[in-house]
Amino acid sequence: MKVFITGSSGLIGSELVSYFDSRAQSVIGIDNNMRADFFGPEGDTRWNLRRLVQSTRHFRAYDIDVRDCQALQRVLREEGAFDLIVHCAAQPSHDLAARRPLDDFAVNATGTINLLEATRQLSPDAVFVHMSTNKVYGDAPNELLLKELPQRWDYARDEDFQGITEQMRIDASKHSIFGASKVAADIMVQEYGRYFGMRTCCLRCGCLTGPNHSGVELHGFLSYLVKVQLQERTY
Repeated sequence: MKVFITGSSGLIGSELVSYFDSRAQSVIGIDNNMRADFFGPEGDTRWNLRRLVQSTRHFRAYDIDVRDCQALQRVLREEGAFDLIVHCAAQPSHDLAARRPLDDFAVNATGTINLLEATRQLSPDAVFVHMSTNKVYGDAPNELLLKELPQRWDYARDEDFQGITEQMRIDASKHSIFGASKVAADIMVQEYGRYFGMRTCCLRCGCLTGPNHSGVELHGFLSYLVKVQLQERTY
């Protein structure tokens, strides 16, 4: 099996690299460390790339920006067809998206269609997994019926306990700029699957963190809080 991962130095991408390194013939990752551009030195992911290079056997990394369509096509052409493509690269911050909306849309929406088109042309049989976000629903989840218990709020309807249906609308609701760019990517992934017969899926995640997160105040806040607490204890 051959696996291609974008955002391979990030939180989710790096975990996938480690997971598939012992299960795949080769794991190719791309990451241009744009998190450092977005969030400064604390967001730098090069330490994570060094960790992966030292700890894996079948992983190779390319410094490629998902906004560069020609570079994406070049690496897919040179590496040959893949069995699995997992798209993790993104601009992930609500606040930064409002400050830099063009960069946000270029990475999240244009970067996604660049990868979809490269996949369609050069690796059409691959399973294409897009790491989307629950923010595609905007504020529609606020309409879910809740009930107040002595120590917490909980779902009021029994059918919601096993998970909220994906039939919840994503329009007629207020999104952040980030949420809107991710909607565009999410819908395009679905459409490439339906229109071109590609094997695509969207995973709508939210509030993920872990030890390999370059967490900062603008994104990865849970990781950021842990790091701040640990730093305070060392003083």
